[in-house]
Amino acid sequence: MSMSPEHVTRKRRSSGIAIIGMSWLTMTLGLFFATLAGELVSTIGAAKWMVHLTQAVVIISIVFPVLFVIRRRFHMKSVLLPLTGKGIIHLLSGALFATSLALTGLMIASMNGWITITEWHFSAEFLIAVIINSCIAFLYEALPEELSMRGMVYDGLRSRLRLPVFFAYVSQIILFLLVPMSVSLLQELIGMDAGNQITLDYMILLLTYGTTLQLLRSLTRSLWASIGFHIAYLEVARFVVIPGDRPALLSYTTQDNGFAEIFILYMMMVFVGAIILAVLNSWRWWRIKKS
Repeated sequence: MSMSPEHVTRKRRSSGIAIIGMSWLTMTLGLFFATLAGELVSTIGAAKWMVHLTQAVVIISIVFPVLFVIRRRFHMKSVLLPLTGKGIIHLLSGALFATSLALTGLMIASMNGWITITEWHFSAEFLIAVIINSCIAFLYEALPEELSMRGMVYDGLRSRLRLPVFFAYVSQIILFLLVPMSVSLLQELIGMDAGNQITLDYMILLLTYGTTLQLLRSLTRSLWASIGFHIAYLEVARFVVIPGDRPALLSYTTQDNGFAEIFILYMMMVFVGAIILAVLNSWRWWRIKKS
């Protein structure tokens, strides 16, 4: 007995809500339990790298299997693994795009006198630190977030709820913003110090950052591209712009109270990146519509 169109539509929408809700909840709980595990490991005096590795193992052990089950249960077409040759190209292109924006921002800041580069420190220690941190960032931040938010959640909004692109973008980004807010709330409920302070600046950064990553995924139709951008952004921030106690690629002086950092990380990598990707996406959609 065939189902009526109305029944098919209701079934599709209910499955879409289930996909979106479970994917979002998986990412939120995965991040919460990862931060909780990291806190427990740090209390016994573990090194920072061990804390971060523990967090990475916990979140990927929760997010990846659950999303795989959701994908099979609801017959989703989202495919990430295995990593093919085309996926490697997308991964590298996303990282190269982010790195190019950062280098451009660095040159502009230097030419305008916002920063003065005093010394370069490229070394084996720096390279090893970047490789190790990139692997942890891939497991702890880039892979689970891209697979859940820019992957399952967005595909549920588009393919099951059939939302127009604009509303799917807005809905995905709102859900993305709710992840750290919900994790912070859960941390406060159990008496744990919140890892991130949810400020207006932080929310604006997440809003634009999520938009840039989603635009890159839409342009390339590959989560590997957004994963590459995601990792490159984190490594530029941690080893070039704001290294802290990590090995730094370079030393520089600045007189602008942090403006150069904001310019490189936010204005160039996120905002300018989003503009470029928006133009390229618009051009591609226009060509598709025209043809």
